[in-house]
Amino acid sequence: MKTTTTVTGLAIMVLGLFGCSNEAKHNPNQDTLAVNVVNLRSGNENFTDRILYDGTLEANKTIELSFQVSGTILNFSARTGDYINKGQLVAAIDETIYRNQYNAQLAQVKLAKENYTRINEVFKKGSIAEIKMLEAKSNYEQLNAAAKATYQNLVHARLYSPVSGYVGEKKAEAGAVAIPGQSVLQLLDTRALKVIVAVPESEVNQYKVGTQAEVKIDALGGQSLSGKVTEVGVLALNGSANYNITITIANSGGKLKPGMLCKVLFKKSSSGTTSAADSSKVIVPVQSVQVDEKGNRFVYILNNQHKAIRKNVEVGTLYTNGISILSGLAGDEQIITSGYQKLADQSPVTINN
Repeated sequence: MKTTTTVTGLAIMVLGLFGCSNEAKHNPNQDTLAVNVVNLRSGNENFTDRILYDGTLEANKTIELSFQVSGTILNFSARTGDYINKGQLVAAIDETIYRNQYNAQLAQVKLAKENYTRINEVFKKGSIAEIKMLEAKSNYEQLNAAAKATYQNLVHARLYSPVSGYVGEKKAEAGAVAIPGQSVLQLLDTRALKVIVAVPESEVNQYKVGTQAEVKIDALGGQSLSGKVTEVGVLALNGSANYNITITIANSGGKLKPGMLCKVLFKKSSSGTTSAADSSKVIVPVQSVQVDEKGNRFVYILNNQHKAIRKNVEVGTLYTNGISILSGLAGDEQIITSGYQKLADQSPVTINN
């Protein structure tokens, strides 16, 4: 999963790659240059004022199924990708040894019960000490409990699905020996899916459980689905300054699969105002920001006379979809994103796109 970078030094290094140390001086007779532009308020999702995160769909629950007893697997017809219903038989092991043990214990239970019945009748007549009756009763109860425990081995020789879902991975085949507690099948509960995105420490406190989000699925042609934040991480990722936020979305149509790529944008609040995460954020393409020989960062915008106007800017956080502008732009300009290397202030331009 791609993550958002917050290190200012990284932003400066990236900008330096696109810097122009020898800016061309303005020549009123220079040729008109062809450029591409991006309208920051055109609704272009790649450079929106709401922060865009990349993510990957994951199953809401991943369940590792395993046997509780050992034995040779005899029946295991499930395949990766199969849909399994709750309560459906998934696999079974050879129960012969457990069946024989249970039958032998049942015979002992039957004998102990008959012995206890006879001794109890004699005890009622006062012909035997009470301790003998209690010993016979205890022996019968112990053997009966042991038989019931052995019967559970027979029950556990068959593996049933605890929920409905898809087989994510099959980890054993018929003929293999099942080991108690060792997973033989991975079951994915995809009735709902989750997207985990990493956000920088400067923004993690702006999101709360219940915050609405818009999730666009690449594999479905950018179809938008509504989701909400269900978890906000409290531990930094591997010592970095990023934290995980989990967004959960419904999978009512069953078209969503774990592993699909998506983009996440956080919506405006129900009151109609933007959340703290998307307020006053101006995001521009990284390559459009240049650095002059004095270290000043600037962009070129297009004015109504089709001329390139230089604007000095202060940059902020570097994101996967661009870099934030802290000052210098209002957010409604047309940013020149190509052909800017030969531009100077007031250069005449034509638009390619």
